Amino acid sequence: MGISDVVIIGSGVAGVSAAQSLRSEGYEGRLLLVGKENVLPYDRTSLSKAVLGGDLADPPPLLPAGWYEDEQIETLFGRRATRIDLTSREVLLDDGKSLKASRVLIATGSSPRVPSFPGTDILGVETLRTLEDVQRLRQDWEPGKRLVIMGGGLIGCEVATTARKLGLEVTVLEASDELLERVMGRRIGSWCRARLQEIGITVALRTGVAGFEGKDRLNAVIGTDGRRFPADSALICIGAEPDVQIARQAGLACDRGISVNDSGETASAGVFAAGDVASWPLLAGGQRSLETYINSQKQATAVASAMLGNIVHAPQIPVSWSEIAGHRMQMIGDIAGAGEYVTRGSLEDGAGQLFRLSGQCVVAAISVSAPRDFAMAVRLVESGVELTPGQLGDMNVTLRQLARPAQQPEQVA
Repeated sequence: MGISDVVIIGSGVAGVSAAQSLRSEGYEGRLLLVGKENVLPYDRTSLSKAVLGGDLADPPPLLPAGWYEDEQIETLFGRRATRIDLTSREVLLDDGKSLKASRVLIATGSSPRVPSFPGTDILGVETLRTLEDVQRLRQDWEPGKRLVIMGGGLIGCEVATTARKLGLEVTVLEASDELLERVMGRRIGSWCRARLQEIGITVALRTGVAGFEGKDRLNAVIGTDGRRFPADSALICIGAEPDVQIARQAGLACDRGISVNDSGETASAGVFAAGDVASWPLLAGGQRSLETYINSQKQATAVASAMLGNIVHAPQIPVSWSEIAGHRMQMIGDIAGAGEYVTRGSLEDGAGQLFRLSGQCVVAAISVSAPRDFAMAVRLVESGVELTPGQLGDMNVTLRQLARPAQQPEQVA
């Protein structure tokens, strides 16, 4: 299928990966990449870890600076797309420029969710999404300073780890009754909480935030239980909202992101979405925004193929990773759900895995400081091989043996 003039709105991992895939698959036409940050596209996953911790001055670029020129990518960084005309596939920018395209990819990502109560604009209260956010959050950090984190999800726990390493006094306020419950389930969430507490982080469960207190600068965070938590800085980490405004204005269907099929196309022919902003079909059923680096890359690859007329059906399995309290956490599938749980190894010894079986299929897994085993866990989830809890939990049989597609589990001894 011949196409010309592809416009990609968003210069995060989904947008850049789509541009890279289009070129690698042979598309030689005009390709425009629009990004609202006026910097070379960078790896956001490093912000809450190496960059915030000072190990890196800047996040690594997604691609070398020269790649865009070498591949004849027209970059419009520091520009924001304000409107899409679905009929003409025309994209209007905030400087009045109009871009006509035969294919459009919306990869606008997501924005941190901010509570509506007063005080969120006080100096010292931050969210974490961009390099500028990191610089503001970090500028007054020094040993002994007090940081309060609103929300005990992945970003909150990562930042808590980083800040504690730098000598800050850290408190995490979590409104539910366990950390990381949505992404890791109660068992791993409880284990992570214990590890955070071991390195000196205070965790307050069943404690939301009612407000932020301070005149010229933050001096305390007020809990929903009335407690006052003294603070020199605070970070709001209560999730993100897909940036769907431009899609809604254009009339595209949105439900937890822009609704797309399993090749990334919206209901409007020639208009696609990928990354955090896309509500993408899941292999296990349903669809939603996944907000992971790896899934964004996979979606971008599928979209690039679809734009070129090579439809690849790519229902997603959530895949992500994190670093919490010195442990590398790797996750595939939705660990919280119905079924039977099987543990391999010993989490108490600092390394192990938790699996969720649905019927006799492995549908989710979490590895703690066990990257080689995680590669095999991914195979188990993706292949759909049938196993009993006894077979999966038998430490005399390796995951590599269980993952062999040509070998039935009953034959493994």
